[in-house]
Amino acid sequence: MANRTIFIYIYFFDNVDDIDPENMWFKQEGATCQTAKEIINHWLESENPFNPEKVEKILKEILEEAMENMTYNSEKCAAQAKWASDQIKSDVKKLEFDRYKIIVLVTFGEKNQQDVFVSMNFLWDAEKDKYAKYTAENNTVYGIALCFGLYYE
Repeated sequence: MANRTIFIYIYFFDNVDDIDPENMWFKQEGATCQTAKEIINHWLESENPFNPEKVEKILKEILEEAMENMTYNSEKCAAQAKWASDQIKSDVKKLEFDRYKIIVLVTFGEKNQQDVFVSMNFLWDAEKDKYAKYTAENNTVYGIALCFGLYYE
């Protein structure tokens, strides 16, 4: 340790608005120089982003399993919706999406000659936040499964 010298450079800027990340360089002994923009992008980009196609397969598999031979009963449907949402969340977490919070909603309802309209509002990052959905029905019950992958830094 005595032969090693560690230098830590801390830069303070009077006005952050005047900094151009393209022209700011970080230097480290034994490494190539990178611009601040490249370093920042590395920190902010997910190495394994949320994949709606993979998640939709999980939603389909679990929702169809949950609805197999199901008839409408409010108590049984509520318990089945909880089981399905827990199972979906567990399976999606196994995909290890980097930097994503997972939200799962499962709804079962009675088919009784009516239509259903589902609407939600979010503050949404259109580039990074994603979702997957799957709907299924049988003679007496419909099911809706939604899984949101919300990017966090």
